[in-house]
Amino acid sequence: MKYLLYIFLFIYFNGYSQFGAQRIISTEADGSRIICAADVDGDGNIDILSANKFGENLTWYKNLDGIGNFGVQNIIAALGDAIHVHAADLDGDGDMDVLAVSYFYDMVVWYENLDGLGSFSAAKIISNIADGAYRVIAADIDGDGDKDVLSGSDNSGIAWYENTDGNGNFGPTRVINAFAPNARSIATADIDGDGDMDVVGSTSGSVTVAWYENLDGLGSFGPQQTITTNGLSVEPIFTIDIDGDGDIDVIAATGGADKVAWYENLDGLGNFGNENIIIDNLLGAHSIYSTDLDNDSDNDILATGGGAFDGEVVWFENLDGQGSFGSKNIISTEVQFSRSVIAADIDNDGDMDVISSSQNDDKIAWYENYTIIGIEENQLNTVKIYPNPTSGLIFIESKTEAIVSVAVFDILDKNVFQQSGNIQEVDISNFQNGMYFFRIATESGDFVQKIIKE
Repeated sequence: MKYLLYIFLFIYFNGYSQFGAQRIISTEADGSRIICAADVDGDGNIDILSANKFGENLTWYKNLDGIGNFGVQNIIAALGDAIHVHAADLDGDGDMDVLAVSYFYDMVVWYENLDGLGSFSAAKIISNIADGAYRVIAADIDGDGDKDVLSGSDNSGIAWYENTDGNGNFGPTRVINAFAPNARSIATADIDGDGDMDVVGSTSGSVTVAWYENLDGLGSFGPQQTITTNGLSVEPIFTIDIDGDGDIDVIAATGGADKVAWYENLDGLGNFGNENIIIDNLLGAHSIYSTDLDNDSDNDILATGGGAFDGEVVWFENLDGQGSFGSKNIISTEVQFSRSVIAADIDNDGDMDVISSSQNDDKIAWYENYTIIGIEENQLNTVKIYPNPTSGLIFIESKTEAIVSVAVFDILDKNVFQQSGNIQEVDISNFQNGMYFFRIATESGDFVQKIIKE
């Protein structure tokens, strides 16, 4: 009876929007703009960080139980006019530190996670000359194994800062493009397939999305290479493989045109095709994010839109895995000026839930993904995965049919192992401690089980 109920819930929610009702994380995020997901306190659960336009500008919220019940607002800092927040291990000690920018004060700063539990240091300044600092991310630009920092600014363009010692001491500004007007979004990816991190940026003006080749893998960048020239300001961009051909494509949202579109990397070398429009009537098109939302092994798209006192959080299904997208699916309209949307496995059930922030109602909320509800109970009758927890080998037994493939995902939905064939054991001794999801494919379907590596 319980499993039949799970089936009913799955069909109902999948038929409607696949996502559950809005669940509030906070209504005290004063002018919440950008959010990110990370395990701040090292307990294996995904917490949420927020950059807020007003009040206590940088905050985080603890996932108390790993099933999506969140605690009170924890203050990281009162950073004036915080525009963006990003989490990364900047000092190489295994926990998540916090990056942020202050638009008014032209600052790129980071905060050390002092104890791995979410107690943060005072601001450590990376730059105070990033004029109109708007975006900040971390990536290994020079291939030395630590996290460097990149910023996009209104009047200083796109730049990066070398993590000189792996401990969070950063070098001077290294300009990628000083003349990128109103650099609104930045991303890193291996665009040309040569094994190093290139940079993609969005701006206003005639060239609105472009990429820059990492010429030597050490952070010497080539000239601007145009992806699109639509003449309007593009704010959010996202880099991911949309069409399943193994190279990195680019998604962009143009708020002035109410549009979300993607651009195909035609040859895996960074030559991009024409605009593929996903939607052209999403008011404002404030934010985008891409991941596999329906567990069919291709990447779907999340977006937000709306005005000052309304808004919507929506998603678009990648119908064929090649970039043909379905119509808009509404997740929620209970938002006012929705500024950010991301995805993460909030409740540790193996699928990607959705998290949104909205500026004018000070709200951060999440929406449960019901894609694989009930799968674990079903799989217990056909597939056995043991021991759990473990520090070494995982053994897999199928009682009825041969195993087709095994994939393992971490709590951020990153694929850390995949192998085809009748796999009967997987060695996870080199994995970091924490929770993983084993997805076992047989001829009758896919089965998922949580495994703890200790």
